[in-house]
Amino acid sequence: MKTATGIDLAAVLNRSRPALARAITLLENDRPGAAELMAELAPRCGRAHVVGITGAPGAGKSTLINALLGELTKRGRSVAVVAVDPSSPISGGSILGDRLRMDEHGNRDDVFIRSVSSRGHLGGLSRNTGRIVDVFDAVGFDVVIVETVGAGQSEVEIRHFADSNIVVCPPGLGDDVQAIKAGILEIADILVVNKADLPQAERTVLDLTTATHLRHRTDWQVKVLRTVATSGEGVPALADAIEEHGRATGIGKRLKSVPLSPGSSPRERGEGRTIVTDAELFAQLCRWRAAGKGVALATVVKTWGSSPRPEGSHLAVEADGAFVGSVSGGCIEGAVIGEAQAAIADGKPRLLEFGVSDERAWEVGLACGGRVQVYVERVQVALFDELMAARAARHPVAVVTRLADGAQALLEEGAVSGELTLSEAQCAEALRLLRADKSGVLESSAGALFARCYTQAPRMVIVGAVHVTQALAPMAAMAGFEVTVVDPRRAFATPERLPGVTVSTEWPDEALARLAPDAQTAVVTLSHDPKLDDPALAAALKSQCFYIGALGSKRTHAARVERLTAEGLGAELHRIHAPVGLDLGGRSPAEIAVSVLAQVIQSRYR
Repeated sequence: MKTATGIDLAAVLNRSRPALARAITLLENDRPGAAELMAELAPRCGRAHVVGITGAPGAGKSTLINALLGELTKRGRSVAVVAVDPSSPISGGSILGDRLRMDEHGNRDDVFIRSVSSRGHLGGLSRNTGRIVDVFDAVGFDVVIVETVGAGQSEVEIRHFADSNIVVCPPGLGDDVQAIKAGILEIADILVVNKADLPQAERTVLDLTTATHLRHRTDWQVKVLRTVATSGEGVPALADAIEEHGRATGIGKRLKSVPLSPGSSPRERGEGRTIVTDAELFAQLCRWRAAGKGVALATVVKTWGSSPRPEGSHLAVEADGAFVGSVSGGCIEGAVIGEAQAAIADGKPRLLEFGVSDERAWEVGLACGGRVQVYVERVQVALFDELMAARAARHPVAVVTRLADGAQALLEEGAVSGELTLSEAQCAEALRLLRADKSGVLESSAGALFARCYTQAPRMVIVGAVHVTQALAPMAAMAGFEVTVVDPRRAFATPERLPGVTVSTEWPDEALARLAPDAQTAVVTLSHDPKLDDPALAAALKSQCFYIGALGSKRTHAARVERLTAEGLGAELHRIHAPVGLDLGGRSPAEIAVSVLAQVIQSRYR
């Protein structure tokens, strides 16, 4: 079966080397279809033992991994390696020296080695390391080893992904104080003094052994081991310690508690996070359901006073208490999660109210003067699947719930389904809220109804991968826009210049035809080149997009108006904001980007 991206999923799952390589490239560069591929792979994750290997440059990490590959495969383990190399500040590329040191095992069927560039990402990993780990996990590798770039004291991001963290130390690490400093040593489950045949190795082992006594761990006693990677000395003992740690503390930790971190694939996961999009929240719900877990959804249905989260805010919870989203910004989540777990167990919905007049509110610390009403329900499978289908088709949809008993209806333009019967007036009111992208209470003699409205995230299509775009694209993404940058000039449209951004090298008219701008889309042309900007503006003017902006002076725009008028678009030209952005007086690329984003947001809510 091939996905929409052309990736052969069956071949990937069968560990075809070309198919795996193509899938990883798609995810590493965050190309269109990456999220869809991860959605296919996510339910298969959780079987691999992820081992993080980090340490200072020159400690011998790659040589040690090469020796460890030989030992693990000898024990019948299949092993994948993600080797993160530092990127060049000039080209953005990487020498990939780590791969060269492991080449002895690279052609084995039970070994797959992938080298990636950090691309300037801090923390010791690349931005999409988490995705690559997930791929290797999903296709059935027993062990996934992640080697960080040469790390200093603060590059500790690996702790979020690895089940077992190994810190490799060279002899002569430093004095006793250096050995126990906070930082990278504190994440270690196993400390390895490599090159143990060199002078000062015993002193380093002693320093580290003393340091481990100062770290109090209830689940595991940190081990200090000696290895000589070039000869293999101590490597079997290291493999034993890794397996022992996996048995003692478990595997799949990254899937249970994922931090808000660039490397944690934020588009695919949000577990434990409070600020997430609807798309992220529902993606996590789908993963929990695919894993066979009971799930509940809590929704803010009414607020008074200073409630920190608006009506319609969601908190999703699974049976073990993992959560994503927020109904208060943190002050009542603990109480709501407990009620959600109870709803999963007994299937009964709950309508909760918190406020300063409620004794319970003091326990959870609700802001003074505020009250909030939260509806908690176990997710109804049939209606949830309909909702997911409507969202996948980018249809605006509302779920209307009778709060007294949990009866629900799903409403779209021209269609209503579900067990809850709505009057003509109630349908009209729900549609009014849906068109305004605003959730709220409907009047009903049979009890309060709440309409939770879902529209797709707004999109921003930026034409021209210029300096302003480098500032605008991440700002717009932070504001909740799905951003696509279009520029056929491949030297401009590179992942290094626009990390984490979807980039198209199509010509703008072709890209706009494929993207099909709708009423939730903003189109911004920044290339200052008529060959690129004009076709994009023409396509935008023929669509229902809510915002069109074009970079350039008044004189430049006057010439643009003449050209587009000649194409028969004169009646629509008033829709173009030019010069683009609010007049804030800024001059730098970042200041211009702020003015553009401000104008786009203003237009969306006007």
